[in-house]
Amino acid sequence: MSGIVIVGLTVLSWLGTRRLQKTPGRRQGLIEIIVGGLNGLVENVAGPSGRKHTPFIGTLFIYIFCLNVFGIVPFMRSPTANLSTTIALALLAIIYVQVQAIRALGFWSYFKHFVGEPWWLFPIMLPLHIIGEIAKPVSLSVRLFGNIFGEDTILAILAGMSPFIVFHWLRIVPVQFPMMIFAVFTSLVQALIFSVLTMGYLALFLGEHETH
Repeated sequence: MSGIVIVGLTVLSWLGTRRLQKTPGRRQGLIEIIVGGLNGLVENVAGPSGRKHTPFIGTLFIYIFCLNVFGIVPFMRSPTANLSTTIALALLAIIYVQVQAIRALGFWSYFKHFVGEPWWLFPIMLPLHIIGEIAKPVSLSVRLFGNIFGEDTILAILAGMSPFIVFHWLRIVPVQFPMMIFAVFTSLVQALIFSVLTMGYLALFLGEHETH
């Protein structure tokens, strides 16, 4: 299912950008609005220097959102309702943060971040900082998994209770339809939280870099 989302996003990206024009049409205009919004989101969290990370953060946001809403499709399941998927995403995000931090600060300054100040407290501060870095992917993965798994479980329970609700004006809708609408909103929120937290972790290092 993750592969289906990857192929779908790849094809849509190719179709949307193969014929770029100075005067954008509707499709290109929509893409430019999305990219502009993602740029604004990253800059609000990490400042202007974080703009170069928009491709990664933006891709992460769009990909996770699509994985989340995949569970709304009949007979499908959200890949993010599987802990192995969310752990992989969290590890990818944290590894990216660490690599970019080393590039921005240099290895020695990066290491001093873990040592802390004053330096003679490093026997205490170093293990605490390492534990803190390990806790980040655990927090990201478990939060995303728990919310989407619970969401998919509720949808499945509601769908199994009764196939339809018949209103007095004879409109028939699935019993889980209100939850499906809410699931789109929560899927967006969870993708946003994951992306903003990743950008926040990176902004901590970028802030140290700008201070230097």
